[in-house]
Amino acid sequence: MSNVTPQNNQPASDSALPVLSLVFAFLIPIAGAIMGHIALGQMNKGQIVETNRSLAKAGVILGWIFTGLTVLAIAFYAVLIVWIFESGYDPYM
Repeated sequence: MSNVTPQNNQPASDSALPVLSLVFAFLIPIAGAIMGHIALGQMNKGQIVETNRSLAKAGVILGWIFTGLTVLAIAFYAVLIVWIFESGYDPYM
């Protein structure tokens, strides 16, 4: 893995994006995953320092895992609601 510096020979700057990707992975999972991908891309281009690469990777992984779990939970509740009403449940009886 090579450290690529920007073309104008300025040192790569530090960024809060990897940390934010991890935080948002718990709050808004899809946003955390996307921020992690952006942070990793900027690290690969040498635009930001690579000291927080593990945080960005964790944000990507947890963001996608929690996004998948959220989609599964929504699908489960949708199927549950349809099943309840198809079985003849009447809340007004």
